[in-house]
Amino acid sequence: MQPSDSQLTGVPQQIIIDPNTGLPQNVMIIQQESSAPQVVGILVIIYGAIGCIGAALGVFGSSLLASEIDDALFDEYATQLMIFSVLSGILSIATIISGVWINNKQTRGIHLAWAAIGIGFILSIAQQLIIPEELSDPSGLGQAIGIGFSAVCNGICGLIVAIPLMVSGSGMDDSKLIG
Repeated sequence: MQPSDSQLTGVPQQIIIDPNTGLPQNVMIIQQESSAPQVVGILVIIYGAIGCIGAALGVFGSSLLASEIDDALFDEYATQLMIFSVLSGILSIATIISGVWINNKQTRGIHLAWAAIGIGFILSIAQQLIIPEELSDPSGLGQAIGIGFSAVCNGICGLIVAIPLMVSGSGMDDSKLIG
């Protein structure tokens, strides 16, 4: 009997099922690499660039405040604003560097971003607590709301930065920030 086009011919092979996966042993599953590091890296770079612009505006705004208003209280507050703006600018540059590292799939970029977010949170709390009494809310409720808002925002930012570590197939390396 001759095989026709609709018949299969050949010798059946034994298929061995892997007990761990439930799939045949010779099956290789290939997934497309995740684009999460690139997306998060670009978002972190944009966030850092906006922070640099805000820091520059803070430095120029505080120097304008000091030059226009001739009062010792505003002069002291303008100096504090200038110091916090410069520190914020340094953190924003570190954030941009971390975004570039995340975009290059380096885990140390995520570690640097977490460090920048944490230091920024500490600076935010310090800035809320150092505001002169004459310029702040007498009940202190405004400072508490500001600190709470900052805690929530920094927590969300920290979780967004961690997305490449939580996604399977992201291709992140094992680099460390320290060590």
